[in-house]
Amino acid sequence: MGLAITSGILADFAKNEPEGYEAYKVIFENINTILTENGVAPYKEPDALEGKTLSTGGFPYSFLHHLRRFAAHVWEHKDNENWDWVPTPFSPEEEPEGDAILEDHYSYLSSHLLTHSDSQGFYIPVELPEVLYDTDKAPVPGAMIGSSYDLLKELKSLTKHLGINLNEDDIISNLPELNEKIKNEGDFWIETLVCATLLDAAKFSINNKTAIVFN
Repeated sequence: MGLAITSGILADFAKNEPEGYEAYKVIFENINTILTENGVAPYKEPDALEGKTLSTGGFPYSFLHHLRRFAAHVWEHKDNENWDWVPTPFSPEEEPEGDAILEDHYSYLSSHLLTHSDSQGFYIPVELPEVLYDTDKAPVPGAMIGSSYDLLKELKSLTKHLGINLNEDDIISNLPELNEKIKNEGDFWIETLVCATLLDAAKFSINNKTAIVFN
């Protein structure tokens, strides 16, 4: 069992699963209630798409923590005078949980990548002032609601350090090289896999105005 990442879920359920469609309509209504309460204009999740919905992921939930630890270390050095700082691979024995730098960045509650459930939750294609939280009156799976725009921005800050090349449309341009690194389990292969997967999801979300859903 692993993390499933989808975008366009309402459109998919509208065609294939009526009960799921009705359930997610309520969730998106609750999300809009939370947006309104935080001074953000509501948005409409499409219930039809011209192309296919996005369905990706499938890696262990724990892989997210590897990318989050990597992000925390990159951001910790962003003001380093040594502008060409290169991250050092972590020891296989070092689990991300409990990493002091990661814990510091978790505590800031400012990152959309970090401040999010591992197994549930939403990133919506809306500019947000901060990560938003559900309420008792408007519950949302995963409790925290992030922005696809902020997620994309944070992921792009990591690409140089992971060897991920993006073109002018923020599309990965060196996939064969990255796939080879992942296949051979090279340095930061887990972080590269998760970052590339989330990059694709964020771009799909923004282009199609559909939420990213973790399941």
